[in-house]
Amino acid sequence: MADSKATIRGSRSSERRIGILGINLDPVSRETLETLVAQTPGAHVVDNVDRHVTPREVMRLLEEFQHRVCVINFDEGEESARTSQRIRDGCDSSISIFAASSDPHPDQIIAAMRSGCSEYLLKPFQAKQIADALSHIEARQHGRMPGQKGQVVTLMGAKGGAGVTSLGLHLALNLAQRHHQKCLLVDQHPALGDLALCLGMGRHQYSFYELVHNMDRLDADLLQGFLLQHPSGLHVLDSPEAIHAFSNTPSDAIEHTLAFLAENYQFVLIDSPPGLSEDTCAVIRQSDRLAIVITPELPAIHNAIRTIQYLTSLHYPDDSIDIVLNRYSRKNSLSEREIESSLHRQIAVKIPNDYDLVVNAINAGTPIDLNRKSELAAAFDTWADQLMANEPGVEKPDKESRGLFSLFGSKT
Repeated sequence: MADSKATIRGSRSSERRIGILGINLDPVSRETLETLVAQTPGAHVVDNVDRHVTPREVMRLLEEFQHRVCVINFDEGEESARTSQRIRDGCDSSISIFAASSDPHPDQIIAAMRSGCSEYLLKPFQAKQIADALSHIEARQHGRMPGQKGQVVTLMGAKGGAGVTSLGLHLALNLAQRHHQKCLLVDQHPALGDLALCLGMGRHQYSFYELVHNMDRLDADLLQGFLLQHPSGLHVLDSPEAIHAFSNTPSDAIEHTLAFLAENYQFVLIDSPPGLSEDTCAVIRQSDRLAIVITPELPAIHNAIRTIQYLTSLHYPDDSIDIVLNRYSRKNSLSEREIESSLHRQIAVKIPNDYDLVVNAINAGTPIDLNRKSELAAAFDTWADQLMANEPGVEKPDKESRGLFSLFGSKT
């Protein structure tokens, strides 16, 4: 009899993969959530409680499920944050906390993130939003094993105006959304960086360099206070807003900070300023890959050659350096073959020239929709697939993805 009972429990657990508990959700939001969650096999909304709920109750209500989620109404001010913190502190790591709010303001998102929320769901809920959030929790909990290091990838322009910031943010969004990777985007500019602005998130009072200067007390809780969280799930470390750059930053502090970040993310992408300052060299030393972004013009190619020569003379691995050709067009006066001949290496990725679309996206603070079929979106798919191919435990790109490799001139 006991064996039969165990079999039934095992069967039920396979069908009840994700359990979701609503907390103080309004009737419309709860009904919409139930409808959308039902579209994900094995996911169930178990209840909605409109009272003070204890961590013990949360665990009891969700105990049958492999993945457990609390969706908290964040339209109730500070009480919402207190509820999130109480659940985060009193439950084990199997609990994921989602904020649900009709307020898209960055300050509200930051407050939710600081209280322990991993996703920010805007009301009224949308099907893709819910599906992505649920896929993120499985990716996070089944992803990297403890102690396994994520990839640190630095993007640096061969010259100013190469488009590094735009490329970095769209690559990071691709990894976060298409590949469901836990991804951090770092603005390493010592002053007046543009990442948060281009993502339409406003500026943060804390920056990457302030995090570095607090390296001696760096832990997961401190890190949360420095992060911006994009609605896509992408995390961002901003640059200082002050005109005067940070000075006297110890190189070893930068390296230790990046090592810590790599232990907490599957990908850490760094938007680095052009030039090889001491800070940038420290970042590159800690990087698994360096992408040198060039444009099809002689000064950019000349600078890239000198940069590669300098880095390889310092024993940075030559095969860890990728050339990314931005604003590519068949009409460029310098052909792909001429560029590769000058650099003595293949172009890893070619980003098609769609300058007007990119500039309009930057001015609007809204990234380009990478889910739409276009050559531009396919180029970021290619780049992300290359990085994913280097991830431990990740399957190699399928035949369709490999076809994109050859289409955009990538290494095989």
